[in-house]
Amino acid sequence: MKRMLSLALVSLAFCAACHREEVKVVAKDDTTLLLVKNQGKYGFCNQAGIMVVPAQYENASLFSEGLAAVRQNGKDGYIDTKGNMVIPPRFDAGSIFREGLAAVKSGNRWSYIDQTGKQITESRFIATFAFLEGLSSVVVVEKDGYKAGYIDKSGKFAITPKFFDAANFSEGLAAVRIGKKYGYIDKTGQMVVDVQFDAANPFREGLALVKINGVYGKVGYIDRTGKMVIPATYGNATNFHEGVASVKKDNKWLLIDKTGKQIISQQYDSATIFTEGLAPVKVNGKVGYMDKQGKMVIDPKYDAGGIFVKGLAPVKVGENCGYIDKKGTMVIKPDFEWDGRVIDQYTSYNTTFTH
Repeated sequence: MKRMLSLALVSLAFCAACHREEVKVVAKDDTTLLLVKNQGKYGFCNQAGIMVVPAQYENASLFSEGLAAVRQNGKDGYIDTKGNMVIPPRFDAGSIFREGLAAVKSGNRWSYIDQTGKQITESRFIATFAFLEGLSSVVVVEKDGYKAGYIDKSGKFAITPKFFDAANFSEGLAAVRIGKKYGYIDKTGQMVVDVQFDAANPFREGLALVKINGVYGKVGYIDRTGKMVIPATYGNATNFHEGVASVKKDNKWLLIDKTGKQIISQQYDSATIFTEGLAPVKVNGKVGYMDKQGKMVIDPKYDAGGIFVKGLAPVKVGENCGYIDKKGTMVIKPDFEWDGRVIDQYTSYNTTFTH
């Protein structure tokens, strides 16, 4: 159940059945509003750095499908992009909206609501994840203990809860654990890649990162048939993004393509992710940005940095956060507080839900 609980929600804890009367899903460009922190409170600015929603919340999620979860007086509700509270704060926790639904927690159980705040499913889930590809992984209490399965948008089980762990669907497949090993199922619940791995990530760009030979084993990449196409010779690795993955060997990180070939001769002290053709990388204690040829296109002068989304990347200057463009120009001055949890949300959301 470890993966399920750790993946369990892109929510304010920073963790992450269409109603018969169709509820229209709001589709907006959510990346035009940036989650920022100022004087210990959270709000949202636009890409020019102008505050659109004042920093007034105890916590907040990114905008997704036109709504963001925010916390007031210890309870979570949802605002729209103008800052209007469209779902009053009455939940103990709330996830982002995906495919028109969000998971909300009341007491020690989760349920799903639509964008009007109407409860769509029973409040019975121990842990949940966002809807992806029409299904959501959930954990329930069965006679023989906690079990994970998948519900559809009506809240009905599409795949019976029988797994010890169940990740989200990606590219039509999902990693599940039976006993101590992982395999992959399709949306009918059929096992299409036999249970054999000690750890298994979602598929990205046709490949999935898996671990073999125990908890201290090595990782490699399989294709959709389960064939190990990049041998498990690495101590750690990332999912592929924009055709590139970071892999750890001999205590250093390398960058490889989908054939397993090293694309840049340099080695690095930490993993990185390419977005919009650039990746943050630390050099002599400072972060800059390089292209896929290893050329440093933005000089390393920041204390930390996040990925590029819609042409902007968050960077740390001292203890503050600003945003640079792909030329390295500071387009949003570093007047906000640097919050690692916000940056983690930003990275996770834009590599999980927009890949």
